[in-house]
Amino acid sequence: MGLRYQPLAAAMTVARASSKMIGGENGLITTLGNDQPGFDHDRLGRRKGLLIEGAATNLLRYSRDFSNPLWERNAGVSVAPSAVAAPDGSSDAMLLDLPGGADGLYQNVGSLISGDVYCFAIWMRALSGTVDVTLGGINGPSSHNISLDETWQRVWISEPASGTTRYPKISAAISNLPASVLIWNGQLEAGPAPTSDIISNGIPASRAADNVTLDPADWFAQGAGTMVFDLHTAPAWAGIWRIVQLYSGSLNDDHLDLGYDSDAGQLRISLRRDGVPIVTQSLYGVLSPDTRHRIALAWEDDVIAVALGGSVLKTPSGFAMPRNFSNIVLGSFGGTDKHINGYLRNLAYWPVRLSDARLSDLSVV
Repeated sequence: MGLRYQPLAAAMTVARASSKMIGGENGLITTLGNDQPGFDHDRLGRRKGLLIEGAATNLLRYSRDFSNPLWERNAGVSVAPSAVAAPDGSSDAMLLDLPGGADGLYQNVGSLISGDVYCFAIWMRALSGTVDVTLGGINGPSSHNISLDETWQRVWISEPASGTTRYPKISAAISNLPASVLIWNGQLEAGPAPTSDIISNGIPASRAADNVTLDPADWFAQGAGTMVFDLHTAPAWAGIWRIVQLYSGSLNDDHLDLGYDSDAGQLRISLRRDGVPIVTQSLYGVLSPDTRHRIALAWEDDVIAVALGGSVLKTPSGFAMPRNFSNIVLGSFGGTDKHINGYLRNLAYWPVRLSDARLSDLSVV
């Protein structure tokens, strides 16, 4: 991730009370230690950005060991070790042979809340050529067709949990044709889209939240400034998530907060001074899932401006900006909740409020 001024890179801190799995520069899944920033890469080794995620739990057990009895198989379905390297370069990938039809591999999960949305993700590839498989089972019979070739890909579905037995399942129900596929690390978690890989064994396993902060030292000018965020959004989302928060002693005190209300499809600004709400405004800037966006945030007395896609949206005037911001949090609500679950590709900062024309230019991808 590049930053406009070098002091910003030095001022950034990532805190996370667990390990985290991301794509490495060699294209393989790798494990980071506690507090290591999650700069993720694709399978070709191209950097995707800093992945900022909330806490998550893989509700499946033995997420890589599909031969474990907790992974149940219908008649005619077989699971065996594979000589093909897994996405992490290990020998943990397994070969799944499906006879065609609804018979498949599944794991019963009884702790889901009926009506809540859950996501089932798994790494898969065809043993040879191309094949179609079916995923489902969170909300009744499997109904999602997935096409695979000989390249590893992490495929996923999301559904509301049914009120009966829930069993994330892999079959060939839709194509009704036999299929031989390689599989690695199944993951079932709450939410509409998968987060980074979490490996479980005999019990569900969890990953802690990322808390990404900047220390506003001598590089930061109080009272006026501009930040430009180059983001790649999550594949899906729910509720309100945060882009940046600048605040004094606590989030209930003086603050400037930029977030996104995904249910309403609107960017949202909140400004407090002396603990009193001054501005709470929806700015009608629509973000698309799984898409790169540039968002410019600029502030000074009497105006907060947000630019997206070349359009500049502004608050009404009639206020003075706080001049005591001592905390900057990126991509979450105080590092504990409402995470972006996407990528911060770049962040630029200017110690002045840039013109509307400049904001417009900077907000175009």
